[in-house]
Amino acid sequence: MSAPAKPRLAYIDNVRIFLSMLVVAHHAGQPFGSDGWWLYQSPLRSHWVGLFFGVNEAFFMGLFFLIAGYFHPGSVDRKGPLTFVLDRLWRFGVPIVVMVLGITPVFMYFHDTIFKHMVMPSYLDYYLGAYLGLLAPPAGWTGAPGPNFEFVHLWFIENLFIYGCAYALYRALAGRRDSRPTALPQETIAPATAHLALIKLVLWLTLSTYLIRIWKSVDDWKVLLGFWEIEFAHLPQYVTMFTLGILASRRNWFSRFPASAGWTWLGIGLVCVAVYMARGLGLDIPFWNGGADPLALIRAGWESLLCVGFCVGLLTLTRERFPGQTAFTKALSDSSFAVYIFHVPVVTLLQYWFAGTTLGPFEQFAAISVLGILISFPLAHYVLRRLPILGKAL
Repeated sequence: MSAPAKPRLAYIDNVRIFLSMLVVAHHAGQPFGSDGWWLYQSPLRSHWVGLFFGVNEAFFMGLFFLIAGYFHPGSVDRKGPLTFVLDRLWRFGVPIVVMVLGITPVFMYFHDTIFKHMVMPSYLDYYLGAYLGLLAPPAGWTGAPGPNFEFVHLWFIENLFIYGCAYALYRALAGRRDSRPTALPQETIAPATAHLALIKLVLWLTLSTYLIRIWKSVDDWKVLLGFWEIEFAHLPQYVTMFTLGILASRRNWFSRFPASAGWTWLGIGLVCVAVYMARGLGLDIPFWNGGADPLALIRAGWESLLCVGFCVGLLTLTRERFPGQTAFTKALSDSSFAVYIFHVPVVTLLQYWFAGTTLGPFEQFAAISVLGILISFPLAHYVLRRLPILGKAL
């Protein structure tokens, strides 16, 4: 007889709350600390926001994939591979349709008008011709012929769905060879064993990241098959962490990991952050985005060390210090998926609004981050998750 489904672990949900807030802050700072594309563009730049970006990019999406991978085996155990895929198609597909087909094109229309200085047709002509590509490009359109879909931050949902489909296919082929164990191991992993395994993980991530960045550097995004948005520079980290999450679930690693090792690696992660942020005080450390130069190893190694340190350290921190939830934190965790999907229009509208103030880039970043969080979570909880159809997916 198979074991009952594992209960939801509150401390992992507490990490997801933190990550959701971090995503809001990350996109709040996008116009002020990154040279990458965003729905709102600003001429203002803050070196400190740029450093904040570097720290975030090193670990937070890897931790998202690790946690997501952890819950995949149990979900497939309960639903079976086919139902799991169909359920994910519904849960991911409905919000994506609302965002990509309903909300994002409005922001894209104003983005192209204001920041690209394009002579725009009517919104309907733009939407049907340039954005969806259902009609010929409208008169006066100087951009690429349609379709011109923009998934923006939803690349994570796209990739997570594809990874999940790959796992479901594996489970369908494996059959009973990979079914839920009747009992999970409970003995604590020896600290020396944990440290050695994490050192090997850091080395693997460093080498694989460095090698792929010889070919594709950081922020070099590609679109495969017309819809799959992918940044190859971080692909080794994302795939590795997702796979480790699956293995961790089957082997009960999160619960068995020794706290002493977790605190050590949290400290390592904090040291990595301190070293990187010291660049804002004039410490000259080169961080190359890619290429065959050995200096690119510095960034690959630093990112890998920080990613492993914070993935292990934050899970240890919440497990040991914040293992439960109140009604308030449960409401936050229940809304975290909706916040991830729908915080972007909130943040972008705030960026437009603060553009009319005299605040500097860092002050705007801080204000938009706080307001974005304070607006997005209640919006998700009281409105979005209570809507028909959409609410069931969220």
